[in-house]
Amino acid sequence: MKLKIPKNWDGITVGKFAELYPVLTSDGKLVERVPALISVLSGFPLDDIKKISIEDYKRIAKHLDFLNDFEGLNKMPDSFKIDGHRYHIDTDINKMTGAQYMDLMHFLGECNNNDFLIIQNLHKILSCIIIPDEKKAFGWKKGKYNGEKHKEISEAIRDKMSVKYAYPIAVFFWNLSQKLMPIINDYGSSQLKKAEEILRQVEKDLKGGDGS
Repeated sequence: MKLKIPKNWDGITVGKFAELYPVLTSDGKLVERVPALISVLSGFPLDDIKKISIEDYKRIAKHLDFLNDFEGLNKMPDSFKIDGHRYHIDTDINKMTGAQYMDLMHFLGECNNNDFLIIQNLHKILSCIIIPDEKKAFGWKKGKYNGEKHKEISEAIRDKMSVKYAYPIAVFFWNLSQKLMPIINDYGSSQLKKAEEILRQVEKDLKGGDGS
């Protein structure tokens, strides 16, 4: 069994990081977590990983130190490429389109400020602010948000985007979400109050109709 293990964060996709997250944050002993980490990183079933020799464990474990180091993942890129296609990042909420903002609020709201859910749905959240650019004869031109391509882009982010680029973006929007969640909750409350007011008005009109 030939295991191919990434030796740095650049070799780990957003989807792979979502698989790793429960193992990285578990309370289990290191000796118990290493087989699970190797399983996720290599793609081999856990039962197969448990059969490898202690020497192989030691050899592979040496390459897992980077999992404890997030310091190299603190620079958010202005743009990057996936399969040769350039993407840029919209970080200014005020310049987002209405549809883009609502989609971002929707996915953040579904996560309910839960870090595990945010990591598991990171590709969906990022696809609201990572925009594919347009290839022109003279080079690349910044593209615009298209909600109809959300699923396609989120899958590309999940399967092919390196967490080296995704992590600093995620941290930025995690911090932003702390400020946005009260806004989302306030919006929900205001909509509920609006609905209740409409019901009261309808009830009033009906009573008025009965009395005429």
